[in-house]
Amino acid sequence: MLDHRTKLAGWLTTAANRLTRKPEEAGAGSRYVDLAPTDQADPAGVYSTALTKATENPRVMNIALTGPYGSGKSSIIKSFLKGYKRPVLQISLAAFLPEALPETGSTSGKVGRQEIERSILQQMLYGADARRLPLSRFKRIQSPGRWSMLASLFIIFGVISCWHLFQQRDAIMAGTYFRPFAVANWLNLLAFAIGGGFIWTVIHHLYVASFGISLKSISLKDIEITPKAATEESILNRHLDEIIYFFQSTQYDLVVIEDLDRFNNSDIFVTLREINSLVNANLRGKRHIRFL
Repeated sequence: MLDHRTKLAGWLTTAANRLTRKPEEAGAGSRYVDLAPTDQADPAGVYSTALTKATENPRVMNIALTGPYGSGKSSIIKSFLKGYKRPVLQISLAAFLPEALPETGSTSGKVGRQEIERSILQQMLYGADARRLPLSRFKRIQSPGRWSMLASLFIIFGVISCWHLFQQRDAIMAGTYFRPFAVANWLNLLAFAIGGGFIWTVIHHLYVASFGISLKSISLKDIEITPKAATEESILNRHLDEIIYFFQSTQYDLVVIEDLDRFNNSDIFVTLREINSLVNANLRGKRHIRFL
C-alpha cells in the first residue's frame, strides 16, 4: 500500500512540475529557429500605425516601405496585415524570379522589365476566383462543379428540343405549333421553352468567349509575323484593360508587392504609379486602390 502511495505522489509531483514550468524553459531544448517572416515584428505598433495612417489618407495611393536586404520589411508588412481587416492582394516577386544575391539583395541584372511585369500580372489575375472574371482573356482550367451534371442534362434536353423544333419549323412559322395555348399542349410549349433557352445560352457563351480572342501573331508554316511593339511595350500597359476589369470585379483595396526593390529598375515604379492612377480614375471614387 505504501509503495502505491509513493508512486502516486511521484506522478502528481511530475504533473505539477510540468504545469508550472515556464514557457522559456519548456522550449529551451529546441535547437532550431525558423527565419520566416513573423507577425510579431512590431510590438510597439510604430510601423503599423504609420501604415494605417497612410492607407486611411485619401491623398495617398502609393506607399513605399524601404530598407536594406534582410532588415525585416516582410515581417513589418505581415505584422501590419495582421490587423488589417480589408481584402489584401499579396504579390511576391521572390517566388517567381531568380533569387537575390545574399550579400547585396539585388539580382545579377539578367531579369528584365517584362519578366518582372509578367510575374506581377500573373499573380494579380490568377489570385482571384476565375468565376469572378468571366470576361477575362486569361482562362484557367476549372474543375467541374456540383452543377456540371445538371448542365449536361440541360445540353441533352436542349439538343433534343432544338431537333424537335427543327422538325416542326413549318408549324412554328404558321403559328399552329402553339395552339392550343393550354396544358394539353405542354410538350410543344416545354420543348420551345427549353430549345429557346438553350439557343440563348449558346449564343451568350459564344459572345462572352469572343472577348478573349486576340490576334497576337500570324504564322504561315515556317514564317511568323509578330508586331514589334508586342516585344517592346510594357506588359502591364498592354493588359491595362484586364487590370482595371480585375479591380472592378473584386473587392481588393490594397496590393502588397514585395521584393520589388531587388532589381534596381526604377521604370517599374513609374509604371505601377501610372496604373494605380488609371485604376482609381476608372473606379470613379467607389473605393481607393493603394499599392504598397
